[in-house]
Amino acid sequence: MSYWSKYPHIQTEMDKVEEILTDTVKSRRKIVQDASMDLIQAGGKRIRPALTIISAQFGQYESDKVTTLAAALELFHTATLIHDDIIDNASVRRGVETAQSKYGKDIAVYTGDYLFSKAFLLVSHIDGGQKVTHLSRFIKSICEGEIEQHAAKYNSSGSVVTYLKRIKYKTALLFALCCQVGAETANCSPKMIRSLRRYGMSIGTAFQLKDDLIDLTGDVKTTGKPVGSDILEGVYTMPLLYTLKNNLFRKKTLDLLDKGNLEHKDIYEIISFVKEAGGIKYTQEFERKYYHKARQTLRHLPNHPNVIILDKLIDEMAIRVK
Repeated sequence: MSYWSKYPHIQTEMDKVEEILTDTVKSRRKIVQDASMDLIQAGGKRIRPALTIISAQFGQYESDKVTTLAAALELFHTATLIHDDIIDNASVRRGVETAQSKYGKDIAVYTGDYLFSKAFLLVSHIDGGQKVTHLSRFIKSICEGEIEQHAAKYNSSGSVVTYLKRIKYKTALLFALCCQVGAETANCSPKMIRSLRRYGMSIGTAFQLKDDLIDLTGDVKTTGKPVGSDILEGVYTMPLLYTLKNNLFRKKTLDLLDKGNLEHKDIYEIISFVKEAGGIKYTQEFERKYYHKARQTLRHLPNHPNVIILDKLIDEMAIRVK
């Protein structure tokens, strides 16, 4: 059962989004269609398109226009995941084999590009100007974020401030964009658009921090990916960066990180250092801070049923385990 089924006015629109996604990824090239559908059908809560719909319902809601836009944004997200998996050499995503693992890197690259082009095509049917500009800027920011992350691989001297800036581009901007363009499409007031965008930015940041925590503390049977995958890929997230600033743990953590060809026992030992140093608790505090920021923005929205939905979404995100 879909998470959104408890909200019929959202679920009805999400069903339309699913239809658009399925129809849009059809291709004469079966391998591209199959590679696209594998990840789309793997599901998830579809938080990003839902945020577009929820935000648009604060204004003059036009179902066809908004659901098309929501589907386009989900395609953008899916395309970035496919490219992420290529960069990270990931074999599993959402519990299923990744495109790059199943079909090879070449097909995965083409599939990601195909989905980007399909997303732009959908947006052009709604608005050939402003929204295309928004999405182009978003892709630019995503690319900059990915380049920064790649440049920061295996960098043990990174700061928490720099890391927060990086995840803004990597994750939070898309949440913010979904809220913003949904509200803009529905002709919401500038004040409302700003509030919804800030909400998206805050929960998007918290979402990535939760991902970072799950990578270190999650259960592989639940998450579908090995514990400590980020460490293996040289992506040092907030909990580890905090630990590396602790003089009691820095040297012994670096000794393991610098040895190369880390084994599972090395990963688990590093994670134990992170826990002892307080890296998990430190990151959890930041996560709670951004949930609080998101809640604060809701005070600036009008009395509307969707405010309650956005508030409850924060609670759901705070307890997720995958």
